[in-house]
Amino acid sequence: MWKLVPAAGPAREPYRLLTGVEYIVGRKNCGILIEDDQSISRHHAALTANFPVTNLSQTDEIPVLTIKDNSKYGTFVNEEKMQNGLSQILKSGDRVTFGVFESKFRVEYEPLVACSSCLDVSGKTALSHAILQLGGLTVNSWTEECTHLVMVSVKVTIKTICALICGRPIVKPEYFTEFLKAVQSKKQPPEIESFYPPVDEPAIESKNIDLSGRQERKQIFKGKTFVFLNAKQHKKLSAAVIFGGGDARLITEENKEDDSFFSAPGICVVDAGLRDSQALIPDSQKKWIHSIMDILQRLL
Repeated sequence: MWKLVPAAGPAREPYRLLTGVEYIVGRKNCGILIEDDQSISRHHAALTANFPVTNLSQTDEIPVLTIKDNSKYGTFVNEEKMQNGLSQILKSGDRVTFGVFESKFRVEYEPLVACSSCLDVSGKTALSHAILQLGGLTVNSWTEECTHLVMVSVKVTIKTICALICGRPIVKPEYFTEFLKAVQSKKQPPEIESFYPPVDEPAIESKNIDLSGRQERKQIFKGKTFVFLNAKQHKKLSAAVIFGGGDARLITEENKEDDSFFSAPGICVVDAGLRDSQALIPDSQKKWIHSIMDILQRLL
C-alpha cells in the first residue's frame, strides 16, 4: 500500500493511503492535516491512489498514486514546483514538500500480495475486497512476490511450506479486515502475532510452531540438490526447494546419471511414492525407479 512518510521534524507515523479515496492535504478539517505551517493552504493538495485496470491478475500491478496541487504557495515534487491545478503521478521514493517550509514527506509503496489457501468462496471475496482497498492483490498460487499466506487454520500444504521457507507470515483473513479498519480510523495497525491461525495437524505439536517470517529459512536447503524421479512431484515441489536455496533436478530413464552421482555430497533423492496407490506411474518407469532404489541401498 502507499504511504506518505514524514521526512522532517520528530518521528511520526506515516499516513497510509487506501485506494479509491481522495486525501486532502491542508491546515483545517483534512484527511492529512498539517498545522503550524503558515504556507499551507486550507485545501493545499489532493492525493489519490487507484489501480489502473479492473482485472487484476499480475502480482506486479500496483495502484497509481497521483497528486494535484491547489495551493497558494505551491507543492514541490523532488524539489520541482508543480503546476497549480494539474495532477502528477508519483513514484515510490519521490520527495514531496507542501508549502515552502518544513512540511516534507516521502512517498513509499509497500508491496502487498496475499495468497489464500483453503478459504471458501465468501472468505476469498471478503479477503480480496479488503486487500484491494489496502492497495494490494490476492492470488491463488504461491510465488516469490507473495507477502502473506492467508489461512483459517494451518495445514501442511505446498503453499504453507513455501510461505515458511520464503520467510512470509501466515495469518488469518481477519488480519486484513482489522488492518483496513485501523487505517480508516487512523489507528495503529493490528499486531500480526495476534492473527496467527491455529495449527490443524494432529501429528504436529502446535506449541512449537513458529509462523512468523523468519528470513534464515531462505537458506534451509543451501548446498543440497533434491533429485526427483517423478515429473509430477518435480513440478509440485521444486519451487519450495529453490525458494530454500537448493537445487531441484528431474532425472528420468532418458537422462540417466552414473551411480557415483547419487553418492555425491548434498544429493537428496525424493521418494517417488511407489507405495501410493493413487500414483499413476507406468510399469516401465516403476522398474527404472526400483533400479535407482537398489543403487541407493548399495550406497548405504
